[in-house]
Amino acid sequence: MRMTMKQIILTLIAVVMLNGCSVVNYMRMKNANNDIEPVLPTSDASRFEQSVQAFYIGEKPYIKVRVNGKEELLFLIDTGASFTMLFDTEKVSRLQLERGFSLEVGGWGDGENSPAYQTQLKSVAFGDVSFKDVKVAYIPISTTQYYLTPDEAIFDGVLGHDLLRHLNWMFDKQASLISVANASFSAKPNDVNIPTDTFFSKLKMPVTMHINGRDFEQEVSIDTGSRHYFKFNTEYVKNHNIQLPAVAIQASDFGLSGEAKHKRVRLPGLSLGNLRLEGIKTNVIEAEDEDNYWVIGSALMNQFITIIDYQNNMIVFRPYEKDSFTSRYNLAGLDLRKLKNGMLIVRQVFPGLVANQHGFKAGSVVTSINHVDARDITEQDWLEMVAKPDTFEFCFKLQRCRRITTKHIEGYSTEP
Repeated sequence: MRMTMKQIILTLIAVVMLNGCSVVNYMRMKNANNDIEPVLPTSDASRFEQSVQAFYIGEKPYIKVRVNGKEELLFLIDTGASFTMLFDTEKVSRLQLERGFSLEVGGWGDGENSPAYQTQLKSVAFGDVSFKDVKVAYIPISTTQYYLTPDEAIFDGVLGHDLLRHLNWMFDKQASLISVANASFSAKPNDVNIPTDTFFSKLKMPVTMHINGRDFEQEVSIDTGSRHYFKFNTEYVKNHNIQLPAVAIQASDFGLSGEAKHKRVRLPGLSLGNLRLEGIKTNVIEAEDEDNYWVIGSALMNQFITIIDYQNNMIVFRPYEKDSFTSRYNLAGLDLRKLKNGMLIVRQVFPGLVANQHGFKAGSVVTSINHVDARDITEQDWLEMVAKPDTFEFCFKLQRCRRITTKHIEGYSTEP
């Protein structure tokens, strides 16, 4: 399974369109850790496996990482990131890192890339695994469009492909564990094994999309740094004469290049190997090329024990014993994120849905929901609450309280 010649050419064109300095420095950063290897306990070096505590914020997986032998930081495990990154949080600022060459870091969004620079860490360690002399990209929060406010910066960095590729990873959200190993994990009878490929530091796998009695095969990126289920693009819809579901919700996603407006639909079916899923919440992204923006995110992967086997070019989906796949739909059209003080901030309000109709605004700080202090409500709690029809009372830091009642959206949160 390889990238098509068209994809290769388009990737090269995109790189060439950047200015020369940006290209050179981006490639320097992308390849900066090519020569490093993980340091494992001597007694376990031939066969190493270890589990560490996982912290899931919404759908994204995080672990605690020790930097320079002392500072413990919270890192996102992001298979969609080419290289490891730090943000200028309070903890990171205490490291007093030296500034290296400048670069730009891009991602989702229709705006400009985020300014950054290269720096170096003496060590990066999690559990009993460590890496020495790690080059990372340092991104000042004040210059990135990823956040609406710096107070959203509740994690310190990102573990990217440059470090992840050295190990195999098992994600078990229900157990709040992430396991790492230097060999394949033990197989189970119900495992669904799918081959993967890596191109330009992006991990990819094949899927089959089912819609209106037609099947469409495509390679997609495996992105644990995405909180969504599945993404594809408008150009593919156009070129293949696909009739999307009649009900679509307007929304936005946010990345290191700002806001990416798109619509969300209920996709009838998606096959991962012989595993067929139905009713998948799907983001349809505006694109000029049909091969762009194909992604499977953590919201989908978290409904299984997911194993990413870098050494054997394989991804494994292991169904949980008592659970079947289901998508959660935001019936209020209200995207809430955690702040450093534990409160919740309105990150976006979807046009046309009930929160928008009742005057909710992005940037408002929520202090309680249904008389429960916002500091006691996780992003995961909110995702579960808002997926069911209910009545909610929100109180805010600087505004009057508001009450809304949600209901299912036929053809979106339910079958048409």
